[in-house]
Amino acid sequence: MNVLLRTGGTGGGDAWRQVSVSLGSDAEVSGRLSFSTPTRIEGRLRGEVRSADLLVVGPQAVVHATVRAGVLIVLGEIHGNVAQAERVEIRPGGRILGDITTRALVVAEGGTFEGNCRMSGLAPGERPDPS
Repeated sequence: MNVLLRTGGTGGGDAWRQVSVSLGSDAEVSGRLSFSTPTRIEGRLRGEVRSADLLVVGPQAVVHATVRAGVLIVLGEIHGNVAQAERVEIRPGGRILGDITTRALVVAEGGTFEGNCRMSGLAPGERPDPS
């Protein structure tokens, strides 16, 4: 398995390209993974993945999992449900085959989404009324 850990960023480019943890294209992982820093997956993952921050599913990635992420950017494939995301972006070539629960969904031209989507009516950062 190829795991790249980077510290700090050098600025420039899109923020989603600068991640702290990267699972390389030769990685095949099964089980439950949890990350608290921006993460990029390029390999194959099966099971469950949670990211409190940014999760990028790269163009070579094939993920068969339940995914929970603060912000999810999909350039590869996800086969499974996406839950509790603040924002989901499906970029050109990206595919989600499963249901999504999010506050914001963006499907770019060339992206594919097959499933159901439930969107919260709350604005980003707004909390539900506890009463």
